[in-house]
Amino acid sequence: MRIAYRPVTPKKPITFPGLILRSLTAGFVSGAVVSAFNYVMSLSAEFGAGILAGAAAHPLRLLWVLPLAAALGLAAFLLIKLNPDVSGSGIPNAESALRGQRHLRRFRVISGTALGGIITFLGGLSLGSEGPSVALGAAIGYAVADWTATDKTTASVLATGAAGAGFAAAFHAPVAGAMFALEELKKGFGSSLTASVLTSVLGGTAGYVLTGRLWNAERFVIRTDIATIPIDLVWTLLIAAAVAGLAAALFVKLLEVLHSAGGLRRVPTAVRLTAVFVISAVAAVFAADSFGGGTLVLKGLLSSVFTWQTVLTLLALKIFLTAAGFYSKATGGLLIPSLALGALIGEAVRLAFSFMGVGAEYTTLFAVVCMAAFLGAAFGTPMSAAVLALELTGAGAEAFIYVAAGVFVAFVTAELMKRNPLYEFMLASDAARTLK
Repeated sequence: MRIAYRPVTPKKPITFPGLILRSLTAGFVSGAVVSAFNYVMSLSAEFGAGILAGAAAHPLRLLWVLPLAAALGLAAFLLIKLNPDVSGSGIPNAESALRGQRHLRRFRVISGTALGGIITFLGGLSLGSEGPSVALGAAIGYAVADWTATDKTTASVLATGAAGAGFAAAFHAPVAGAMFALEELKKGFGSSLTASVLTSVLGGTAGYVLTGRLWNAERFVIRTDIATIPIDLVWTLLIAAAVAGLAAALFVKLLEVLHSAGGLRRVPTAVRLTAVFVISAVAAVFAADSFGGGTLVLKGLLSSVFTWQTVLTLLALKIFLTAAGFYSKATGGLLIPSLALGALIGEAVRLAFSFMGVGAEYTTLFAVVCMAAFLGAAFGTPMSAAVLALELTGAGAEAFIYVAAGVFVAFVTAELMKRNPLYEFMLASDAARTLK
């Protein structure tokens, strides 16, 4: 006989010190677990990239690499069929749980997300680890609430903070993690909520720093110097931001069609997953930088100069592969691919203006501004996007005004396009299906 576990309701309301202690615990555990998760994901990605690099050197190896990719797709399908909570980004599921629209099954989410992430990263899909990291954090926050007999309202606050700690651990960006939890997950800045989130992210930072020392964890993106653009060329940067905002709006509309169109939804999930794993493998064989969520693109752009052909090829591939990964419902997020898309758009616009003196020394500035611009416009989180772009690249105070202006221009452009923020249309669509 199976006995359902139900958390014990406390006899007294949680005191503020009790909230802070629970937040610190949930954040620390979330940061440590997500750090380990991302380390395993990086090992999976390295292994998968090595296999595909071997296939690129010896094309006959495709005869066994492609069936292996198809097998990974089928494995992902079986996992999602057994555990639907781990399909897709993970952030919409976490948001839905925080809004009280669904129940987040703690240990099924934690175990399933870890396995799903390994499969996704091994196959090199254009999806990121940040979505699953947020889902892991939320599940851990709810688990800590269960263990400490926390009431339902406070449990949601704890889960929000732990999810922010997971975001911070995924990017090694604590300020962005706190901002994302408040701006996106809860959309509020109440005193108790803010205190809990900040405490959780502080605990999460300690968790991923201490845990990361076991394997010398590296930063998500290398820090780089950013050149200050002359005042008479600032307009080119603002045009780049507007282009990023326009591209973000169109990209979100594309994903909305893939998510909601009846005919596309009727395609069996097994077919979607098998196809996207095979397509991703073929793409990586012929364009190695297209492998994975976009980390290779970001590091490449921030440390070297790409040619026109490389930028346009990678941009087209990342748009297609990210949309395909989203449509397939594989475990993985969209934030990291969005950062890569923004950086590529920034470099494409810079190259277009290179004849006017916008040289390669401004590559990093255009990339950072358009990373933030695309992200803020697509997800409707301008503050989180600006903070994340600055924190990831170590951009100094002199770059802040450019990033802020770029995010503003892109956000207004996307609003004029009447785009729905990415997670909002997903939540609304899923809620409508549930009511039916």
